[in-house]
Amino acid sequence: MTTKLMRIVFIYLILLSTLLGWKTITIKVYHIFESFETETQELKHSTVMNFNSQGLMTDSTIYNHLIPLSKKYIYISGENEGLTLQRKYEKEVVLSYNFEYSDNQKRISTTLYGNQDSIYWKEYYKYDDNGLLYKKIRYNPEKATNPEMIGNQNNGEMIWAEQYIYNDDGSSFKLKELYDNYSLVITNYLLDSLKNPIKNKEYFDPSVIFQTVFFHDINKQLTHEVTSGYLGASLGSTVYKYDERKRKIKKTIYNEKGAIEKTHDTVFDDKNHIFYDYYSDSLVNFSLRKETRLDSKNRIYVETILDNEERFVEKNVYYYNEKDKIIEIKKYDMIRRDISEEYKIPIRVHTYEYE
Repeated sequence: MTTKLMRIVFIYLILLSTLLGWKTITIKVYHIFESFETETQELKHSTVMNFNSQGLMTDSTIYNHLIPLSKKYIYISGENEGLTLQRKYEKEVVLSYNFEYSDNQKRISTTLYGNQDSIYWKEYYKYDDNGLLYKKIRYNPEKATNPEMIGNQNNGEMIWAEQYIYNDDGSSFKLKELYDNYSLVITNYLLDSLKNPIKNKEYFDPSVIFQTVFFHDINKQLTHEVTSGYLGASLGSTVYKYDERKRKIKKTIYNEKGAIEKTHDTVFDDKNHIFYDYYSDSLVNFSLRKETRLDSKNRIYVETILDNEERFVEKNVYYYNEKDKIIEIKKYDMIRRDISEEYKIPIRVHTYEYE
């Protein structure tokens, strides 16, 4: 359940990254079943996101709801004695994200908390001189316990820093990357005759979950990324390609051995306001196809997902308010259907509330 909810929230973070001017956005996810003209509606979980005055998300919390709406009734005594719908429903925190930003409004860290405020992981982001993300590193603070990896903190709170330590003859140096005053990565470099650095070896603290390095072209487009995991072991890489309009048209995922694992191709039909996403495996066997239709305002209207046998797997319909904000997404599960005509297609409804 936790992994599934994490995937859901990250999808919504991407969808809502451009929504400014709101203090809070709440997404509620309902499961709806219809049978014999009777509707059963259950609130499964919700996500509450808070924003600062610059429109940057400061935190996001996922709640799990325990009681179906059809059973949310309480007994009231007195003048209005009887059963009434309970407006306050039980919920528990599943996951909570906290975000920090730099002075130039770049996200510099994300922290994931559990339901008892335990920290699952922390993630830090580094940017180059053009403001492009070039490194992301995630680690478990509870495992960052080696006292030899603690840096010198002289100027107050330290988010991250880099320390260059040269040897006496100037033929090599050591680069220590500090996050919250703790060295997560130490890289040794040799200097050639022209004083160009050559990476010799790299050390990753056992608390590091993974590190991803991003590469961009002259157009500031992300071209590929390389990820390493525990103790620096390769986790694979991803390569991106774009069309002449700078739209991403291909994503190729390689495994830790450098072999193709998956591909994702996007084809745009601008005339009919449709684009298609094709997902394939390592043998370029088609696995899924997603068709996305846009409305007259170039907003996502309908998404349909088909499997490798051209069967409908899922259908998603988007609804907007007068300010072009998403207010509802209906997700129809096209696989879970009964032969009986009385059994309708199960629906997941995602509602958006803005404050």
